[in-house]
Amino acid sequence: MSDCLTRLWNRKAVRYAILIILSAMAALSLVQGIRNAAAFSQDFQWDAARALVLGADPYEESMHPGTYPAVSAFKEYCLQMEANQFPSLLMLLIPYTFLPPLIARYAWIVSNLIFTVGIVILLRATFLKRADRDLFAAFMLLMIAGTPYRNQLGVGQHTLFSFFFFLLGVWFLEREDRKVSFAGAVLALFICYFKYTLTVPLAIYFIYKKRYPEIVISALMHVILTGVAAWWLNDSFINMIIKPLKVSGALAAEGGLDFGALLNGSPAAYVLALIVMAGLFAMAVLPVKGGGREEKDADGRFISVLILWSLILTYHRTYDFFVIVTVLAFFLDKDGTVTGSGGKDEDKKGRIKRYLWPGYLLVLIAVFFVLRVFSESVPSKIAVGTIYYLFTAAVTAAAIILRESKDG
Repeated sequence: MSDCLTRLWNRKAVRYAILIILSAMAALSLVQGIRNAAAFSQDFQWDAARALVLGADPYEESMHPGTYPAVSAFKEYCLQMEANQFPSLLMLLIPYTFLPPLIARYAWIVSNLIFTVGIVILLRATFLKRADRDLFAAFMLLMIAGTPYRNQLGVGQHTLFSFFFFLLGVWFLEREDRKVSFAGAVLALFICYFKYTLTVPLAIYFIYKKRYPEIVISALMHVILTGVAAWWLNDSFINMIIKPLKVSGALAAEGGLDFGALLNGSPAAYVLALIVMAGLFAMAVLPVKGGGREEKDADGRFISVLILWSLILTYHRTYDFFVIVTVLAFFLDKDGTVTGSGGKDEDKKGRIKRYLWPGYLLVLIAVFFVLRVFSESVPSKIAVGTIYYLFTAAVTAAAIILRESKDG
């Protein structure tokens, strides 16, 4: 099947037809996403950030509406405040709080469009730099055409924002000037933690790259700002951690395909997530017996594993899943193709890629389109979730095998 897909793609007429169709789909999806964002953007959290600026505790207002009459005017923005971000993260939105609610919403839409362009540029500059030009274009159009991206833009979520800065941090890792590399990576990491359920697992990539100071300092900056927030709101440091978790904890069972949704909000989901995180950490730091770590595509394999797991470890709605286009990095060969030759000289890496490639395409189609067709019904989530979990397990096993293999 993989060879058949490759032969079809290699036909120029088929390739261009696919690109034209995806371009039309992406254009329609983008327009609809912008229209939805202009009408809603309910997850932007302008109100929570504005409350923080005014000295009103956004977490108390979220848990006990009406606590602060001064924020009653925020009803123009959203009927119910839902401050589920830590105060040091809400501070990143302060520049938007000086704008009226509607203008701030439009500013956030423009920002997310800029982040989208940045994500495309940075993926091309980092994990997908070796991809064939047409293949890269097809996957970027597929990302925008998919339901996750459209919903991400429409509800004003923060994954575009955070993923852009994570990729920017990765880009800074490769700069030759050590001071620029260090300062840029620290600042980018500090900002990218806004969507910490995604980017904290992804930050293990920096541990894999042995860039420990960047991790420590970027995290310490948030510790300091949390202390500042505690002083500003006249509350304790511990409450500045506990209160956002209480607000977000109410959503634990309402995700898409994650452990919390799978286990209906059971505490066992957190235990399972910690076990997986420990395994990912071990993959990042344990020595390699073979030569796999030294090859360039080892980075692509590891980030693919992190991406896939990050979306199911903790609460995530399916609008975050647009980032799985990055998993293309797992399949890229040196010439920018995605499958092995299938011939007698094909090595272990080529065979694994060839076997898993159809599974990746199936996951993309299922997550990007099938769930929407069935309105994310329970049966569709079960079916798509099964495919996603099996594929994630297979990619992880393959990455471990190739990591220890001389031809990996």
